[in-house]
Amino acid sequence: MKKVHDVGMRRVAGLALVVSLALMTAAGAAFASPAAKKADPLTIGLPGVPPVFMAVRSETALQKGFYKKYGANVELKLFQTGTDAVKAVQAGQIDAAWSPTPFTLSLIAKGTPLVAIEGLDVVDWVLLSSDSGTTSCSQLKGQTISIDAIGGARYGALQAMLRKCNLTVDDVKVVSLPGDAAVQAMLAGQIKLGVYHMDEQAEMDQKLKSPTKTVIALTDVDPYQHYDMLITTKDNLKAKYNQFVKVLAGDIAATPYMYNPKNLQTVAKIATVTGRDQSTAAAAIKKYAAIKWWPLNASGLGIGKITRTIGLNVKLGNIPASANLKWADVVDTKPWKAAYKLVQKSQKPKAAKKK
Repeated sequence: MKKVHDVGMRRVAGLALVVSLALMTAAGAAFASPAAKKADPLTIGLPGVPPVFMAVRSETALQKGFYKKYGANVELKLFQTGTDAVKAVQAGQIDAAWSPTPFTLSLIAKGTPLVAIEGLDVVDWVLLSSDSGTTSCSQLKGQTISIDAIGGARYGALQAMLRKCNLTVDDVKVVSLPGDAAVQAMLAGQIKLGVYHMDEQAEMDQKLKSPTKTVIALTDVDPYQHYDMLITTKDNLKAKYNQFVKVLAGDIAATPYMYNPKNLQTVAKIATVTGRDQSTAAAAIKKYAAIKWWPLNASGLGIGKITRTIGLNVKLGNIPASANLKWADVVDTKPWKAAYKLVQKSQKPKAAKKK
């Protein structure tokens, strides 16, 4: 099931009547000129049904009118996983999607004509245990661990985290539980180990009798890994460049709004679309604001972290070394820079008129 949101400029149907004097005499007929056509929506895929917490910025930009302010006509569509959303981009079913960085890198290394135009460059992945008897690397071999999907964001994070234990995914059993299903499975006691986000851990710790234990955090392996990217095809970026700039402007303007403590409860209420209650969502927003999870005044596509993520995934075997993948092969920061200028221009105080 896909959840769809739509925002945009209302169709303004202006009807201009052009009357020909000769035709008026002959038949009294009037002809209408075509109304200006509204731009087609730009559709963005988000992972999770309900969406993962990353989607809160997109939802805030949508619901608080930031996309509309900059003239963006946007639809947000939900997919079970980020990999599903990327496949929809490749098939031309949607315009863009938030995709796990390792998965995007592996596709581009294989020659898929994708490009990243915005990013989230702080990872918060943790391998959690609800079993007090399983709390260390030495106890993971042979255990069942929940992920989203083979090749998905949680799968990639698990691959990386297991390096700390000198293990690979072949040393454990993985079960695919996309989106909130993994949270519900741990709450129900159906699984004891899984890869989760901060907000998911907060949700489970509120409801479980004993708090979860962090067995490994991805930041223990490498704190400078890159997390997620907003990707589209190169052809689509070229064809809809101005629309993408407007969407990015909405994201840029929504970020400081979300981080303003005065707006905490408003944003927390919006964040309930993720399945979290407002109290848990507010606590999660505070944590994410503290680490600047949604980049503030930055594209989130820095050279350093993406380069390190390429390097790690070459070691993991997800990217062939022969691909010689570089940062410049992956990103295009021009639309983000144009969007930032647009936001800065809109925020400049207007000069007072001379009397």
